[in-house]
Amino acid sequence: MENEENPVNPIDLSIFKDQIRQSLLNILDTLPKVEKTLVLEKSCVSKVNYLTSLESLKERQIRKEITILSSSPFVSDCPIIIYITTPKLENVKIIEKHIESNTKEFGTKDSNEIQDKESLNRYHVIFIPKISGECYTFINDSKYKSYFNIHILNIDIYQLDYDLLSLENNNSFRDIYVDKNLNSLSSLSRAITKYETVFGRIKYKYSKGFYAKKLIEILNREEEALNNNLNNDNETLACFIFDRNVDMVTPLCTNYIYEGILDDYIGINFNVMNVATKILKKESKAETLKLDLSSGEKFYTSIKDFNFKKIKTFLPGRMAELNKENLDKEKNAEKNSLTNHINISDYISNNQKLPIYKFYQNLEKSLLKGELPNKLHDFIEDELSKKANEYNLLKMICLESIIHSGIKYKIYEQIKKDFLNVYGYQEILLWHNLEKVEMLKPQDNNNFYSDANKKLQLIFENVDTNEPNDISYTYNGYAPIIVRLIEKSLSQGGWNSIKDLLKKIPGETNFPSDETDIFSTSVDKQFILLVFIGGITYGELAAIRLLNKKNRNKKFIVLTTGMINTKKIFESLKKGEYSLPNNNTNKN
Repeated sequence: MENEENPVNPIDLSIFKDQIRQSLLNILDTLPKVEKTLVLEKSCVSKVNYLTSLESLKERQIRKEITILSSSPFVSDCPIIIYITTPKLENVKIIEKHIESNTKEFGTKDSNEIQDKESLNRYHVIFIPKISGECYTFINDSKYKSYFNIHILNIDIYQLDYDLLSLENNNSFRDIYVDKNLNSLSSLSRAITKYETVFGRIKYKYSKGFYAKKLIEILNREEEALNNNLNNDNETLACFIFDRNVDMVTPLCTNYIYEGILDDYIGINFNVMNVATKILKKESKAETLKLDLSSGEKFYTSIKDFNFKKIKTFLPGRMAELNKENLDKEKNAEKNSLTNHINISDYISNNQKLPIYKFYQNLEKSLLKGELPNKLHDFIEDELSKKANEYNLLKMICLESIIHSGIKYKIYEQIKKDFLNVYGYQEILLWHNLEKVEMLKPQDNNNFYSDANKKLQLIFENVDTNEPNDISYTYNGYAPIIVRLIEKSLSQGGWNSIKDLLKKIPGETNFPSDETDIFSTSVDKQFILLVFIGGITYGELAAIRLLNKKNRNKKFIVLTTGMINTKKIFESLKKGEYSLPNNNTNKN
């Protein structure tokens, strides 16, 4: 059952997935035609599942049982052992230990002695997306270096949907905005250049934010180098690049889009969701079952952008319709999928019925309106005393801080002290990083949200969640700031017409001076690439898809470093190292 309103994608992005899949299969096809065993770094399991099928692996004589890379002893009698890993030094050290164990077990001589060709061709390491300098140096210095057969699977970009490309880097937000690591910018520039190689040069480039501007500078240098290899068809006329910290309100808001809620409650990874069998109400020895959420799953595709209020009425209604029909193969598949989603939505609904959930939602709604609830800080202290869910509470504190330009100094210091006392001083890194990206701070006079709220009409009280007519349906009456900016630029003829408004939003603004042709309704086809540095939420993605429906001659394609939500941001900010601040800088 496909959504008939959803426009057919005019640009076939599947070429990117097909290229990567073929690259992996080409590597496997170069190996001897003997039995092989596969050892995967845990984070690479979903990538391999995304790229290829069990049948394709079996055709290449790879055993069905896949081993997860770990420091535990590993010995295999297989003629070929294939490792797939990211370029982490600790992983290469583990692989070296495995080689050492296997050579001793099967009596193979070490690499300082004469070896037969079969022994040297036994161990193959596929690095995704490249090999690092430290890994290369370690292998080169290893006494087993002759056993390492190195392959590179250069993945710049993953196609996750008909309109969605992603680097799938869950740590990109922290890497960029905390560690100032620009590897993600390099990856994005390679992805955009690859996009231009396939679909033609992008004529107009817009940027909002420091890193967005930096990315355009990198792109311009690369385009100059590739000048003769890029055609000028301009199939994609414009590219809008946004720093994530242009809007940190939206990722903290409660997502009401079904796909976003699934990611919040269960988690989505490469279009796959591992759901507890008890949620699905299935009898199985396995604790979890994998559900396919790719575009090939037609029923899910038709409902993923629904507001959850619509989901709760639509699913039972559709089941009642199917129960009256004679089911063919396709309808049976839909019914099976429908049953799963009814059970999942019931599980989510039961969690949302808890009084504390509704209390949090009411506070969030008040904050988004620009209000400061009278008893907010009493509520925070009360929740701290109960040791409530850490991330739910922290989300509310961050929302107050961002929306109201910080929290009064004495209150801020008390909340910080109590938070670390309750949840442990191991959380000081998380708090420190939240301060570093200015999601938490004592109050100052830089209040951008109030202006943005008025000028962009972020709050839409009468949104129709069943047949949405405004992008705010994705957050039950709150419009994502970046998507509202895009919408304003469409309706008012570009960024020059809203430049005063753009000044109110965090991050420097850059746009072409000759932009008038981009937004002309007389142009038949206008494909626009939207780039999010630091991640995009499923709510923002659904809002962009609504713009696609409302603007029939505009087609948006999204490129992001990854899909994010509140939990993913907090989890990434818990990683890293913390050094105590200089006491001289402390406020008295």
